[in-house]
Parts: sequence; C-alpha cells; structure tokens
Amino acid sequence: MAKNGKISSNLLAELVNSRSKRPFGNLPPRRYYLIICEGEQTEPNYFESIRKKLPNEMIRKITIKGMGRSTQALLERAQKEVDFRKKSSLPPFYKIWVVFDKDSFNDDDFDNTINSIKDKTTKSEVWNVAWSNEAFELWYILHFVDQIGGALSRESYSKMLSKYLNRQYEKNSTDMFDKLKPHVYEAICRAEKALLKQANKPYHAQNPATTVHILVKELLSYIPSVR
Repeated sequence: MAKNGKISSNLLAELVNSRSKRPFGNLPPRRYYLIICEGEQTEPNYFESIRKKLPNEMIRKITIKGMGRSTQALLERAQKEVDFRKKSSLPPFYKIWVVFDKDSFNDDDFDNTINSIKDKTTKSEVWNVAWSNEAFELWYILHFVDQIGGALSRESYSKMLSKYLNRQYEKNSTDMFDKLKPHVYEAICRAEKALLKQANKPYHAQNPATTVHILVKELLSYIPSVR
C-alpha cells in the first residue's frame, strides 16, 4: 500500500527488473509535462493519483487537465495550452501527452488526430498520444487479464471491472491507481503484447489496444530507486 503519498517498496520491487536498480531503467531528465485528457474526470483522476506519488520536484512539473472535448478539438486545446505557457513566465512544456479514446469517433478522425499529434514533435517539444480503443477502462482491465482475442464494447468494461475489483466500478473514481498498482507491471506487459499483435493495422482497427501504458511507464520511471 502507499504511505505518505509514496509507492510501497513492495510495488517498486515488483517493477524493477533483474538488470536495473530502478523501475524501467535510468532516471530520465525532469521535464515539464502537460497531460491533457478528453475526459473530465476518469483519466485526470487516474494520472493525478500517479503524480502525487512522484518526487516533489516532479509533482510541480506536471500539469493535468480534463477538457471534455472531442479528438480534434482536444488537439487544438492542447496547442493553446502550450502556446499560453510559452507566453507566461513559467518554463514551457517539453512533454505534451494527449489522452483520448476511440469510442464513437470516426475512424479517419481517430487515425488522423494521432498522426497529427505525433507530427508536432520538434526539438523543443515532444508530443505523444495515450489513446485507447475503445475506452480508457481497457487499461484498467489489462491489470487483470490479457485482451488480445477481439474487440470489446464499451458496455462490457464496467461489468468486467466490477468482477475483478470485487466491487461496483465507479467511472470517476479517484482511487483507481491505488487499487490497481499491485498489477501495473503485468498491465504494461499485456498492453505491449496487444499492440504487437496488431501492429500492422491502422490505429482505429487495433481493438482492443491502448498506449496509455507508455505514459504510465514514463511517469513511474521518476520514482526513486529501490535501496
């Protein structure tokens, strides 16, 4: 369990591989992050829980916003946030993560938005996408079971999570990271496996699949080493 805002040594030990003293490798440079989410509560609540468990310096460097906007509008809003930051007295964002679901969005809009975000990367800004097909809750499910056998409907997520959590799943819960963290390493491995199985497909056809684990893995890499 987490104590005083820190991840337990047991969890850290679970994340460390046999060749590294740190979760997921060496300590990365401490950059300024913008994590901008399509959802207004579910995704921001989850990433906020991770942020609070990072070293104090990183807590101050990560900005998380839930916008309640569609994919293309979300990208436009992210750009406005980045531009506003540049004009302020604060250091500019270096890592920009845009988080959204396939959900009911048009296939072309989904694929084009992902490609547009990736194309925005420059020497001074790195843009990334944490997409889910179909919904963010797929990332939660991967903490318990592989999902590589076919598409999942949104309606199935809540029922599955309630079963695995042994409680009624609440979409805007603020404690999902704490509930799921003992299985986060397995979830990362399962997410990577699902992507590998579908790597030759366009983004909209990769279902079930998610890249949320890439952002989670990146954030957890800021956790101090196990001693």
